[in-house]
Amino acid sequence: MNSERAVILGCFKDIPGDVEANWNQWYASSHIPARLALPGFMGARRFRASEGDYRYVSLYELLTAEAVSSEPYKKLKQKETAKPADSFEAQTLQFPGFLRGIYRQIYPDTEYCMPDAEHLLMVAHDVPSDREDEFNAWYNTEHIPAMLRVPSVVSARRFTLVQNPALPDVERGRPKFLTLYDLTDEFATESPAFIRARDTPWSNRVRGWATCRARVVAQQITRQMKA
Repeated sequence: MNSERAVILGCFKDIPGDVEANWNQWYASSHIPARLALPGFMGARRFRASEGDYRYVSLYELLTAEAVSSEPYKKLKQKETAKPADSFEAQTLQFPGFLRGIYRQIYPDTEYCMPDAEHLLMVAHDVPSDREDEFNAWYNTEHIPAMLRVPSVVSARRFTLVQNPALPDVERGRPKFLTLYDLTDEFATESPAFIRARDTPWSNRVRGWATCRARVVAQQITRQMKA
């Protein structure tokens, strides 16, 4: 099973308007290239939301979650931490509503190849521990297969939060489960086919268990791959 692949998820709710353009430029020209130069970082995408709980979403594709425990990554973080308070390295961590987590892929068990898709549906949530078995069964056997039959839904992946001792602050308040759908159409989630696939008796039963829920539909603004 391809259980080692992981992502770093970054979500941002509020970016001050007076720095937003320069922050986006810094992210594309500095933050992403610095990480793609490190071992284990394979690609990065950023999205601007058209609807949902966050304004921006960033995704780093990792060979394994151990990429964030490597010495090169630790040195990069130390270098960034030493930057002055008015640097974007420092400001980014202080933006209101910032959510960050490292997530390990749990479904499917096939290799992921980043598709030529411009849109993303992100769903994150917790469920009670005694409901997780049925939650996973529903997601893997009914929900995702149904979603993949919807036109414009080209891939779907599920992840679980990594409990990383080297980054003890990452897990606090972060949803345990993350699902990412690559879409070719911004309005795929509004189509009759999507709504039919989403609203089933089992779906309605399971959806009522979700807490700490976040949902975003977004358009890609940056895509970079390891050289």
